[in-house]
Amino acid sequence: MSGDISLSALTVGSASESVTVCLHGLVAGNMATWYSTLALPLSASRQVILYDLRGHGGSSTPSQGFDLGSHADDLDAVLAALVPVNASVDLVGHSLGALIALQFAMRHPQRVRSLVLVDAPLPANHWVGPSLLAADSREGVTAWIDAQPLLANGATGRRRERLRQRVETLVFDTSLVADVLAMGRPSAAALAALPVPVLLAYGRRSPCLSAGDELLQALPNAQLRLLDAGHDVPIEAPKALLAIIETFYAAQHTNRVAQSGAQ
Repeated sequence: MSGDISLSALTVGSASESVTVCLHGLVAGNMATWYSTLALPLSASRQVILYDLRGHGGSSTPSQGFDLGSHADDLDAVLAALVPVNASVDLVGHSLGALIALQFAMRHPQRVRSLVLVDAPLPANHWVGPSLLAADSREGVTAWIDAQPLLANGATGRRRERLRQRVETLVFDTSLVADVLAMGRPSAAALAALPVPVLLAYGRRSPCLSAGDELLQALPNAQLRLLDAGHDVPIEAPKALLAIIETFYAAQHTNRVAQSGAQ
């Protein structure tokens, strides 16, 4: 539970001191985005937590509260329910999920061990807002989905109808669009003060690739890796994404061991 809504969550792997929480993207995403491509492989050596963002998958769909602050509160509730108190976690987020992970890390840097931001569309009011505004009528939702082939990711029949219904509900029956349009850029000071290691993973053909360059300059401990993909990196380049995350985690482990030995 988070406030007055229910969040659907799943834990993969055995209890471990290494915990990764995966956050999916807006509208088409849900916890299944990460299950087979990332959660299962990583669960061999760590615990992985997946959950559906509010308004997605099996989680509740409130009429409001789709701002980054509310999403960060939801993540806090998931951690409170599934992770030992004061334990730090590794966060992996795609698109809106990346912005939520970044927001949470700026609020609670002591709870975050590392960040993997996958094609973070920062600021969302610039990169995401115009697309949502293009869905300008309930009758036009199907055409809006058709104009973005990877949004449906091959869904047909009942799956496609559920996607259409979700888009219609989120866009026309909630505060989602207004909340996204209010998602501006964090201050330079807030980004510069974030101490955690950050892996920025962007598609070479992503329309928001320049956001990755900006984050690389703004964050003090970040590295940028480009993959052969557009914006939907988890769908278009899942194996390459897994490989760079595993390399990133291995390097962070080596650094922690070295720091521990030096103390």
